This record gives sequence, C-alpha cells and structure tokens, in this order.
Amino acid sequence: MRHDRTTRHATTTTMPDTLPKSVSAEMRSFCRTISAYDPIWVRCRPDRDAVPSECFDNVARKVARAGGSVVSGWAIWTTPGVYFEAEHHGVWHRRTGELVDVSPQPNLPKRILFLPDPEAVYDPLRHRDNVLVAASDDPAAIEFVALGNRRNQIHGTYRAGGNRLALFTLSDQKELGVIETRLRTLSAQLLNCA
Repeated sequence: MRHDRTTRHATTTTMPDTLPKSVSAEMRSFCRTISAYDPIWVRCRPDRDAVPSECFDNVARKVARAGGSVVSGWAIWTTPGVYFEAEHHGVWHRRTGELVDVSPQPNLPKRILFLPDPEAVYDPLRHRDNVLVAASDDPAAIEFVALGNRRNQIHGTYRAGGNRLALFTLSDQKELGVIETRLRTLSAQLLNCA
C-alpha cells in the first residue's frame, strides 16, 4: 500500500511491515496472479548512498558503478491472516548472476522475498500501485484491504507525470482521515486476534 516515494507502506502506520517467514501455498497463489515467475529470496546489502523507497534509482547508480543490470518485479510482504502485498521493486543483477537488494528496507532484513516480473519495468511516468489482497475471509481483513486499496486510489489521483502533487482537496483529506482512523482500529483488532 505504498503511496509515494517518501513512505514505505501505507500499512506502516497501521500494521507491522512483515517480511514473509516462508513461502506458503497461499503466497505462491497470490504471486501467480502477478507474475508467471516464482518468488525468490534475495540478499539485502544496501549501498551507503541508497535512498529508502528509491529502489530503481539506487539500482541505476549501482549499475553505473559496478555493471550488471536491474531486475524488475515486486517485493512481497504479508501480515499472516490479514493481507498479502506486492510492492513494485527493482534489484541489482550482478555480473556473477546473483540478485541483490541494494535499497535500505525497514528493520534491515538479511533478505527479502522478491517476485521477478519482466513486464513490470520501471517507468517514472507510470506509477504502479501495490497489489494488496486479503489473506483470509475475515471481514476485518477484507475491510482493511478495501480501505488500503481506496487509499491507493486517492493517492493515485494526485500523481502527474510520475510526481506526487503536493495538496489534497479538502474532501480527499477528510476521506483519508476517516480511512486512516479506521485502519488503525482494524489493525488493533486484527493484531489482537493473531
């Protein structure tokens, strides 16, 4: 549910940012709705000059310095029983063949789950919303995902040529406030049930 290049996930303020512990059958099914490729674990090794939420720029700088290429795809996140999330992401393909995430991630994980997708090539003029689906039929999880997707939709209307416009209308500010409040309530409810 990332909305702009300055925030990690919309869920950061309402749900913990969760790296998958393993690749379940349900997660594989989710990934298959996005790409024909299998998700893979990619080692994290952030560059010193890497900027959070600027993965494609970070990889471009790495390629310019060390060679290799960018691999486009999706970082996979989950809160078990609540949602699966795919965030448009790029990693560095070293000349040795290894994939490395050179961008800093919250909590500094040793690895991330990455879903390669050659169709998801980065275009700065075309933002790709995160793919967010409920991980259960729990009504609270379904509502959480619907609100997150609505939040993405509102934020998406403020993008012009790949940039985020500065101000929301008063009505969108009010709706986003209601959404955020409800997301916090649902988060507390869902995490207490887990």
